Amino acid sequence: MLKQINLIFQKEFCSFFRTRLAYFVLGIYLFLSMFCTFYLGLYFDIINTGLFSFFYFQVNILMLVVPALTMRLWADEYKTGSIELLLTRPLSYTSVVIGKFLAAWGLCLLMLVCTFPLWLYTAAALPADNLNIAASYFGCFLISGSMCAVGCMVSAFNKSPIVAYLGSVLLLTLLIIVNYNFIFNGLNLSGSLIIRFTQSLNFFYHQSTLLNGQLGLDNIIYYASITVLTLWLNRITIEYKRS
Repeated sequence: MLKQINLIFQKEFCSFFRTRLAYFVLGIYLFLSMFCTFYLGLYFDIINTGLFSFFYFQVNILMLVVPALTMRLWADEYKTGSIELLLTRPLSYTSVVIGKFLAAWGLCLLMLVCTFPLWLYTAAALPADNLNIAASYFGCFLISGSMCAVGCMVSAFNKSPIVAYLGSVLLLTLLIIVNYNFIFNGLNLSGSLIIRFTQSLNFFYHQSTLLNGQLGLDNIIYYASITVLTLWLNRITIEYKRS
């Protein structure tokens, strides 16, 4: 199975560069990240020992950029008819789903690595909190993985990459802004257990703690759960459409 996953991963990852989508997405991501960091984040006006100006905007930037990586992964297969050829090969559905997901997630890792010069510059200019910055980078990597999984799932439902992109952005926006505490409070449900449970469902809560360098087990489990669940739905969708 690992050989199958590696085969799909290499094929899809290299296709990002063959179609030049990788260069376009990398350019857009770096431009937005640096613009938000230095202009909106007031990088030079505050003490950025933990790169707050950079990480504060990362979720919003990734929400716009990651769907561009995943929108074609399945939609193009349907559009060109190559899905039939792909799924008739001696490859398991799970291997194909995971391989495509890892290709998009791998490019997300490359995007984050391309911002390391900012970290190095900050560490040279300030007494940077390197451990906190490293933890925040890992948090961004986890969040981007959950977004990749959501984008792959949405792409599996569509034949149009544009529709897949817009659908992914919309779904991620809803996932980020929905406040379950507000919903449960409206139902007049109270209690410490209810509050802790609803708080654990909020994307923003886990995002804010994770990007502050707090690698709590609950945060890791939350984003891992989103990733696993949406990849499972992705597999079910492909299997249903194939049958």
